[in-house]
Amino acid sequence: MHTQTVFELSQEAERLLQLAISQLDSIQQFPASSPPVAATDSTVAANANHFSLNGIQRQHEILQSELRKLTHQEMVLAIVGTMKAGKSTTINAIIGTEVLPNRNRPMTALPTLIRHTPGQREPRLYFPHVLPIEALMENLHTCLVHSDRQALEERLEIDHDMETLIQRIIDKQGFERHYLGAQPIFYCLKSLNDLVRLSQVLNIDFPFAAYTAIEHIPVIEVEFVHLSEQETPYGQLTLLDTPGPNEAGQPYLQQMLKEQLSRASAVMVVLDYTQLKSISDDEMRRVVAQVGDKVPVYALVNKFDQKDRNSDDEKQIRALIAGSLMRGVISPEHIFPVSSMWGYLAYRAKHEIEQHGCLPNPDQHRWVQDFADAALGRRWQLADLANIPHVEQAAQLLWEDSLLERPISTILDAAHGKASLFALHSAVQKLNSYSRLASEFLFLRAQGLNMDNDSLQAHIQSLELDISTLYSCQAQVAQRIQMEMEEAIGQISNHLDLCKQRVHEALKSYFERGVVPAMITKKVPSLLYHEPDFTPGERLLVSGTENLARLSLFKISHSCEAIMTWAQGHMASTLSAIAETLKQTLTVIFRQTLEPIEQRLSAGLDTCVKEPLSLPDIQNMLLDASVASCFADALTEQRTVNTQMQTGIRSAMQRWFNGATDQLEGNTDYSRQFVINLNELQTKLIQHITQACEQMRGAVYAQLDVSVTQCLATFFAEVTGALEAIQRNLNHCMLARQQSHEQQQGLRKRVQHCLTTVTFIREDTRLLQEDIQTLLKAEQ
Repeated sequence: MHTQTVFELSQEAERLLQLAISQLDSIQQFPASSPPVAATDSTVAANANHFSLNGIQRQHEILQSELRKLTHQEMVLAIVGTMKAGKSTTINAIIGTEVLPNRNRPMTALPTLIRHTPGQREPRLYFPHVLPIEALMENLHTCLVHSDRQALEERLEIDHDMETLIQRIIDKQGFERHYLGAQPIFYCLKSLNDLVRLSQVLNIDFPFAAYTAIEHIPVIEVEFVHLSEQETPYGQLTLLDTPGPNEAGQPYLQQMLKEQLSRASAVMVVLDYTQLKSISDDEMRRVVAQVGDKVPVYALVNKFDQKDRNSDDEKQIRALIAGSLMRGVISPEHIFPVSSMWGYLAYRAKHEIEQHGCLPNPDQHRWVQDFADAALGRRWQLADLANIPHVEQAAQLLWEDSLLERPISTILDAAHGKASLFALHSAVQKLNSYSRLASEFLFLRAQGLNMDNDSLQAHIQSLELDISTLYSCQAQVAQRIQMEMEEAIGQISNHLDLCKQRVHEALKSYFERGVVPAMITKKVPSLLYHEPDFTPGERLLVSGTENLARLSLFKISHSCEAIMTWAQGHMASTLSAIAETLKQTLTVIFRQTLEPIEQRLSAGLDTCVKEPLSLPDIQNMLLDASVASCFADALTEQRTVNTQMQTGIRSAMQRWFNGATDQLEGNTDYSRQFVINLNELQTKLIQHITQACEQMRGAVYAQLDVSVTQCLATFFAEVTGALEAIQRNLNHCMLARQQSHEQQQGLRKRVQHCLTTVTFIREDTRLLQEDIQTLLKAEQ
């Protein structure tokens, strides 16, 4: 890496960060600063006021965090995933040992930093900002002492961990500031997450707001096994374990996730291979999409070990995620299908053997049992674990099957070696965002201060009217959008019925003639000159050998999947067209709603409201092309009994040695036949198609409703928040008119000075960004 160049660019970035922080302090001293915005369920509107007192404080914290990371050359890689996606297992696999606990309930209510610390073999946790938790436990103590235990048990699942925590609260035993070792750390993190659940049930607010700053969250220091043999780099790698947006039933966590991601240097998304199109995964992808243009984004598609031969392969998964699920946010080469559990178990076993020469007692360490099940098979014995060369080979094969080698070498090794460059890139992105927002704010403030009273008052009144108009027209716009959505749903429903009919007809033709219809074979070259899979009109396929029967079944399955793939292609293009038309129509409606406001603003002010957020992409909810379940028991074995009389000394001797001298002089012989009932198979496939279409219909309806409703709410919250921010800015200009002429002149000069400064910051940041992009390309 160009170490000297990175160092010089980092020095320039530090200078710009310090200048921006100093400028924020100056802006905060402006007369009539905006009061703090009260927290509401709609945080989008509040966030539009970036220069209220709490908005300035938030930006101050972000820039200070970037300055700290840049000074320490720290790259923070945020790990994001929904509950049960395997986020904790993935982090353990990345580290090479178990640092985070796994439970079948949310386990990341508070973000946690895991910092690679060479030489720190035993993990240690620091939790200095514990005062808000202690205050919470005081409130919980008062409530628990006077609460009905039976009523509490009806509302809360009380296991051993929760029972221990409740007793600690009653006994007034707080949290420590330091924990050393895996078990004490597990205990601390589990207790923190159980506190969230307990607080929710007892209707006591958990102090999430006290842990939005990275400096206040728990920190685990441990050596990453994968990086232990590398040379000390120019920089530091830190993982950020973030709460999923659906964890612990706390709506505040989604906002906390956005806050934490905005301060990360890069993001790694952990997706569940078995739940790629779930609503919870969709919520997480939306959050990541909001920061995807500011930081690099990677994706690990976990649980890929559950793939069967009919499931999507690596190439198809990358295309699905990059092209549909996270379009425009991530590139295919940043997507890695993996098995985090296999990787974690394999690497931990290899590391244990390297350190101690053997594996621990499986009765005392459950992970050893899990490793043996995965690597040696479920019939493993203790003797198998004693064969160290065999265990090492099995661990290596399991590690290779986990597919984690490539993402670790691509992401972690590169991030570790380029931590300083990633930290620099992150700082410049935050500087760019700040300078843009500050430039808009200061330009509007300067214009407002230079207007006469009448013009200024007219603009303020116009904004009040615009905000009132937005509220009044919201129901009308929602009605128009509902009509458009219902029309799109009708089109999708008609297309599903047509598609189902075409597939039924194609299957009927195939089972009558034994060949895939010509309209499909033209799309599938491998079937173009295919011999018939069976004789036309045949309804039972009978074979005397199992191998021939399975070969016939494979041909039929391949042909049926070709029909399904053909149907998918038609459905994908049609649904995509319907979704794109709906998106364009809704965008037109939003722009028509916004156009009169934009015209009035641009007529008197050299600024305007930003365009609304684009509609989220509607996923292509396709038919399940896998028909494996229909063929699971399609092959049946039949036996017919043949009795043949045998005489002579040889047969008598055989019966005598077999202990059958008291039986009749005969021998029972079985004739085996393997049968495929084409009628039953066709009926199963028809039912599968019908059921898949109905499931797809419900999924599309639900997703359309969620996406469009959320987009509508986001649009009005964004626009209203932006208008209110402009209005507050102009109101401050009006209040400034109450000051003396000298004070007004002084304020104008200060605003103009800040505007000039932020212009320099913006230009220098742009040049710095170009240099960093050049470095990043050179490193690829």
